[in-house]
Amino acid sequence: MIDSVTKSVLFPVFGTFPTVLTIGSSNQPKKDTTDMKVLFILDATGSMGEFPNELGECSKMILAKDLLQDVIKLGSYPYDIMTFNTKPHSLCNIDHITSPSGSTHFTPLVPELAYYFRSAFKYRSVVFLSDGQPTEPYDIAMTAIKQIGNITREAGANPVSVAIGNDADGAACDLFAGNRGYNCFIKYRKDIPQIAVDILNGIKCNYEMLPNGTYIPVEADNKYYYVGKEIVGESVKPDRQLVEKYLNLVIKQYDSDVSQYKLLMSLVEHSVKLLDNEADQKQLVEKYTTMLTAMKRVIIDNDRTPGLISAVAQCYRQSSGGQV
Repeated sequence: MIDSVTKSVLFPVFGTFPTVLTIGSSNQPKKDTTDMKVLFILDATGSMGEFPNELGECSKMILAKDLLQDVIKLGSYPYDIMTFNTKPHSLCNIDHITSPSGSTHFTPLVPELAYYFRSAFKYRSVVFLSDGQPTEPYDIAMTAIKQIGNITREAGANPVSVAIGNDADGAACDLFAGNRGYNCFIKYRKDIPQIAVDILNGIKCNYEMLPNGTYIPVEADNKYYYVGKEIVGESVKPDRQLVEKYLNLVIKQYDSDVSQYKLLMSLVEHSVKLLDNEADQKQLVEKYTTMLTAMKRVIIDNDRTPGLISAVAQCYRQSSGGQV
């Protein structure tokens, strides 16, 4: 929970957007994770044998394996992999992953994951990777994916989701990640290094929880940031970094609503006027013009695809410099 709020920055009223950036200092001790593993829950259904993109570079399963190889190598964490289709399979390592077959069922994952967390298994993070929509009734599947996300969070582990290709269920991945986790998206081999870094950031991130239950990532300087409409603590004048924090967090709230992008650009132009340096103002307007243009393009390119939510979240994170 929140220990102490140190500063608030007041921004001019513009439409219905939040007007306050709050900066807090985290006093929570760092969790000892030296003996903890990462659990990868990997979709091994028949569709994972298909191509993830129009280039036909490799199958989705090979793309997922190559991504996991990067994460395992870079993170140097001990790990388990649980593949699933109609049922979860025994824990394995990267060299013994089940070949793609069968259909997608989320429901059997619930008791299996609960069992692992009740047993002697210690996981610092659960990374969920999937390429398609469930073949069981959708409402039942969504309840199950929400449950495995809750089981992960209640155990104190960080949830990270990875949607593989446009057919992946971005809504399910977002539901698993919740407001505490990273929702990632991958379609091309060239993106493996960046997505691997994002996954690792999601695995190791520490969080604070606001009174409303929202989890806020704690950054390397032990500060956390969130936007709202109430001033708490000392009011301070913003610098360029704080203006960027504010704009990144507001844009995150509207990242999938392209109808808000024109208003968001007006908000950028309105907010940068708080800075005295005209060069900073100009550079930020250029930065957010580029960001919103890129995000709009992702929405157009992925329009009406199940993976849209994850694709936009991935674009936002890369454009904003690593925001969740």
